[in-house]
Amino acid sequence: MTVDRETLRLENIFGALSLALVDKMEKAFAEEIGLGPSAIAAIIQIGTEPGLTIETLRQMIALSHSATVRLVDQLVAENLVLRAGGVEGDKRARSLQLTEAGSALFHKSLAARRAVIRRAFAKLDAEETQALGRLAEKLLPALVDLGADQDVVCRVCDQGVCDQLRCPITFMN
Repeated sequence: MTVDRETLRLENIFGALSLALVDKMEKAFAEEIGLGPSAIAAIIQIGTEPGLTIETLRQMIALSHSATVRLVDQLVAENLVLRAGGVEGDKRARSLQLTEAGSALFHKSLAARRAVIRRAFAKLDAEETQALGRLAEKLLPALVDLGADQDVVCRVCDQGVCDQLRCPITFMN
């Protein structure tokens, strides 16, 4: 299959756009919140689904078990996360909750993410925004593998605004 030069150019721009969004989000997280990408992902996941276990969190943020334990230890030491009582069925598995300070960072992290995306969307009119949304819904499933990858790709998503009935990842064909 031969690909014309314009298609190659557009693929290149799409790749650069994808990296620019990630880079700008990570920079915003570091500057505005003071945490790295894994810590932000943990805060967002725990804030979205209070009561997660370390094992579930590990799967969602794509870290090893030991790295996730170290990350949670750091977040506990910084008074952002609490280890609550045992989880039903396994009293050794402690549920994770955000502290008041952690909850504030949860909301601040989502706002920082939204600001980066809005900066890009500001260049589009309403019709272009809708068209991009339809294209993104079509493209995203092609980049996500079934299984754990489904959770990982949404690790810093704002689940509060996500329409689960229309999620292109949850309902992949």
